[in-house]
Amino acid sequence: LAAAAAAMPWLNLSFCCSGSSKPDFEPLPHAGERTNDLERQPMLPHVALPPPTKPADEGCCTDRCKMICCCVSVALCPLVTLLLYLLIEVLIYLYAHQSFQPWVLQHPDSLVASVFLPPIALLDSIYVGRTDAFLNARETYGNNFAAAGMVWLSSFDDVAKTLTSPQARTYQLGEHPLLYSALPDVERSRNVFLLSLSDEEAGGSGAHAAFRSAFMKTLVTAPEVEKRRNDNTSAALLDRLVKDYTELPHGNMTSEFFSSWERGLVPFIVHYLHYIMFGLDPSDDEMLATLEAFLMGEGQIGHYFWPHGYFMAHDDVIEKVIAVYMKSPAFEDYDEDNPKFFNMTKRELAASASSIMRIAGVQGFYQTSKIVLGAFYMQEYPGQSERFDQRTVWDKLNLTDTEEIQQYIMECIRLDSPVSVTHHVATEDFSVDMRGTTYDYPKGTKIAVPIGLGNLDPDFWGEDVYDFNISRPKLKDNLLSFHSRGDEHAGRECPGKKIVMKTLTQMVARIGEVRRGP
Repeated sequence: LAAAAAAMPWLNLSFCCSGSSKPDFEPLPHAGERTNDLERQPMLPHVALPPPTKPADEGCCTDRCKMICCCVSVALCPLVTLLLYLLIEVLIYLYAHQSFQPWVLQHPDSLVASVFLPPIALLDSIYVGRTDAFLNARETYGNNFAAAGMVWLSSFDDVAKTLTSPQARTYQLGEHPLLYSALPDVERSRNVFLLSLSDEEAGGSGAHAAFRSAFMKTLVTAPEVEKRRNDNTSAALLDRLVKDYTELPHGNMTSEFFSSWERGLVPFIVHYLHYIMFGLDPSDDEMLATLEAFLMGEGQIGHYFWPHGYFMAHDDVIEKVIAVYMKSPAFEDYDEDNPKFFNMTKRELAASASSIMRIAGVQGFYQTSKIVLGAFYMQEYPGQSERFDQRTVWDKLNLTDTEEIQQYIMECIRLDSPVSVTHHVATEDFSVDMRGTTYDYPKGTKIAVPIGLGNLDPDFWGEDVYDFNISRPKLKDNLLSFHSRGDEHAGRECPGKKIVMKTLTQMVARIGEVRRGP
């Protein structure tokens, strides 16, 4: 691009204030001619002299004028180059979007990929993970397509196979690129961000399994967690949630019950999870204010994304959250010298937990709860004329039947997956057919795992794939929404799956009773 811009003669904008023309360079000497300074400007054979220029009035240009002319020339060259670059990007995005990405991903180390792919991938990542967007992509391009700088393999079989196999990972959260320096705890010790660590069987060091084990045994499967989940404090938090549902508007996602930070669903999730997992006192307002500053709202999650993290850093508040976690009852007896945990320190576990609670714990549980409690309807799926209100099924459930309630929850999150896309990295070369053309991709290619599309594959689920049916055959054993196929996984299933299912079952039953009145 720079060469093309430099080759454009009209970019040479040297002129003088009187309007006369004067070259802004000294002609290179022709072979056989002498120069005033042979060392500085030696004779160059085979270089043609530029056409003679009429001498300008030596006094027509002041030094100031010459300086201005030079600055204009220098400034406009990169500006025009940038405009040309943006024009090419726009043209690719508008007219060659789905032919460019499948092709260029075959050549990830090429200059074209390095220069033109990142902005297109970033733009894609903003919207392509939405249910309506990727359903449209599959409708248009088929099960296999390229978007957000990744190869997407969206059939149920492809997604299920990935979720039940060891995975290589990179610095991505689904379709979104992550800012490496913002991940825990890379600036102080080592990377302990679980979602970016590869499984040992896929080329990793074994750190993912070790760090995940530390997280699970300290915060999820410890006996104290289940005790707290069934005690009076957690019951009181649930009672307050039911009371808030009764007293606050709850008709849609903007209603106070779903959107308020003072009452309703958001504070319940933050307080409840941190009580049962960490043992933190839900009546400690000062401590809760520290947690809420990071865990409530949408902006803080931008800390982890590229390029957002450069402008949305929350290092100070994250450090305060880490300090709270390290002092929590759950951390009191933590063993920092356990080789099974790769000697993960309290600090590293707390840092890892802060990212998991922000990205998956609070955010994931909140999104799942909104779907199940009807903050918004199901999508308007292909062949349907309106969006389905899942609350019409909720209001008919047998609220004393745990299995029926959980079937309802699973069908909600099958049709609208809270985590719609994850990723892995190819560990060997592979080929993919896209719209009748076979593309060959190298080892290291990023592959999107669209859980939401696997959950909506008509080839697996049948012609009624978009219907809301809590009696759907094979639902429990084949739901993909928890990064597993039913209960089958390869060590990357959602750590909080059991907590989420048990708590949501209680929420659906208790709030369901209120909806039906006395």
